[in-house]
Amino acid sequence: MPDIARRIIYPILPFFLVMSVWVWAADRSLFPAYVLPSPVLVIERLTTTIPEMAWHSLVTVYEVLCGFLLAIMVGISLAWLIAYVRPFEQAFYPWLIFIQVLPKVALGPLLVVWVGVGFLPKVLVSFLLAFFPIMIDTLSGLQSVQRDSIFLLRSMGAKPLKSFWYFHLPHALPHIFASLKVAITFAVVGAVVGEFIGADEGLGYVLIVSTGSLDTVLMFVALIWTSALSMILYALIVAIERCFISWHSSLRREYG
Repeated sequence: MPDIARRIIYPILPFFLVMSVWVWAADRSLFPAYVLPSPVLVIERLTTTIPEMAWHSLVTVYEVLCGFLLAIMVGISLAWLIAYVRPFEQAFYPWLIFIQVLPKVALGPLLVVWVGVGFLPKVLVSFLLAFFPIMIDTLSGLQSVQRDSIFLLRSMGAKPLKSFWYFHLPHALPHIFASLKVAITFAVVGAVVGEFIGADEGLGYVLIVSTGSLDTVLMFVALIWTSALSMILYALIVAIERCFISWHSSLRREYG
């Protein structure tokens, strides 16, 4: 069997197995409808609520992208400071670790008190969940540069900024993109969790409304849209990665 066929067929087989068991259980009413609704009902609601769910998805996407882009800027900047400014690392790195171990969901209500209900708390929760993986992986990439290469660049008269732009940053790009693929999914989670706290639109708002009314069908619809959104954004990061560091993918296929 060709490799492409295996990549397509193998993931589909578990999906069809789960769907078959789900349909079989729903037809025999093994679970109450409010616990596990029939896939037919979910598909019907999915098709009839496309305009409404598309609008809520756009709201969530906007929050995700704002939080994600902010996480990229802050995460890479902090990684650079920690890697190359020793006093900054000693003074602030332990506090960054402390911020990371704080439960972000618990910070949500506090953010609402500080900045009010609206767009900003969702972006901040999305940012808080996404920035730490970016910072840590970028830092790992910057610190993995061999010392001999650094000494060679200095001996050739390369200035620190030029050395960073043309050598350190390209060397760290595989680490950065690996962190972006993790961070984009965290950013989606952060935006949805932020919408749990206080919102009147977005996929998180739909989940809260469906939970309050025990509308399990609508809950599954919202989960499908959220999962699809995460997969699309993840695929977008992968596509950008292939454009920027195609040489790394080629080496990985050749030697991996």
